[in-house]
Amino acid sequence: MKEAKKLYQQGLLKFSQGDFPNGIKEFIAASSQDYAPADKEIGLCYLYGIGLSQNITRAVKYFKKSKKNSESQYELAKLYYFGYGLKRNFKKSQKYLIKSVKQGFSPAINLMALAYQLKNKTKKCQKLLYHNFILKDKFATHLNNKGLLNKKSKQLQFVSKFKWPVKFQKQERETINSKPDIFTVSNLLSAIECEYIKFIASPYMRESMTVDPITGNHVKDEIRTSFSASIDWLAEDPVINLIIKKCTGQFQVAQRHSEVMQVLHYSVGEEYKPHYDFFGGADGMHNFNNELQRIKTICLYLNDVEQGGETSFPRLKKSVIPEKGKVVFFENIDFQTDEPYLESLHAGQPVLKGEKWLATLWIRPENTNRGPTYESI
Repeated sequence: MKEAKKLYQQGLLKFSQGDFPNGIKEFIAASSQDYAPADKEIGLCYLYGIGLSQNITRAVKYFKKSKKNSESQYELAKLYYFGYGLKRNFKKSQKYLIKSVKQGFSPAINLMALAYQLKNKTKKCQKLLYHNFILKDKFATHLNNKGLLNKKSKQLQFVSKFKWPVKFQKQERETINSKPDIFTVSNLLSAIECEYIKFIASPYMRESMTVDPITGNHVKDEIRTSFSASIDWLAEDPVINLIIKKCTGQFQVAQRHSEVMQVLHYSVGEEYKPHYDFFGGADGMHNFNNELQRIKTICLYLNDVEQGGETSFPRLKKSVIPEKGKVVFFENIDFQTDEPYLESLHAGQPVLKGEKWLATLWIRPENTNRGPTYESI
């Protein structure tokens, strides 16, 4: 076992130096001696395509081989939740998440905490987050710095009974406009849910792009000055998935019709000038194609903006003030005529003071297949 541990450590060193091929060789040698940490690393390499060609089935194989490892348990919990590389199974997902939490794996604790928050079990959420704060977890520390952490009891006997949320209650919504429909729901997301989305997206933030209506390529455009991140199927954990489900369900939208969540950050002076979310825009009306269009949009406000940053609808002379936890929904396509709503022209007004965090869900008419699932989510 000492030899296996030495091989594993050599593999980690090779990876830290960017020498992935030789690092993989060391991991495989350690794995041949049934060294679970090495099996876990090989699983991660297959899952994320690091040093090896991405292969979800092989990733599952190595995670199962090291299923007593807390990180492997965490990965299996996510894979069973979505049905990536194996048949979707909520009970097994819950079982592996519970095991990982009991071993003190911080990302698993955060995942369970946010799931309890989504079920409005705030005390259980806080107990888990405080436990993670003691473990010096970055997210829990961030929440503490924001004044969102209740540093009291840390008793965790309830962990063994954990179950994923299944349904979300619909909240009262305000009608801003009809034809196109524009609705808002205030306080749909809690402050902790908002911070979690920002936390997950932050490592992926890049200068924002737009879709060229002719080529379909993503290009830089002066109408959009912000930074953004796409939370793709590998970054979309069960909590992000449940938040999407919670938001889409408020407006009778199937969450499997949503594109991946886009998270945007605007600093002072940054904006998104008037534009349409349907492909082609006003300039492409002569060859408008209503198939696979972005038929609806849902925006999630993740913070209170000190000044500016409203979502405005110039043709309707209406606007929505960004407030933490508020969600706004609007239609881009008229279902009766299959024509785009020109009145859906909208803009993200310049931030005048502070900053603005926003998440966007673009809705298509069909399943968007956000990940390699066996079953539709």
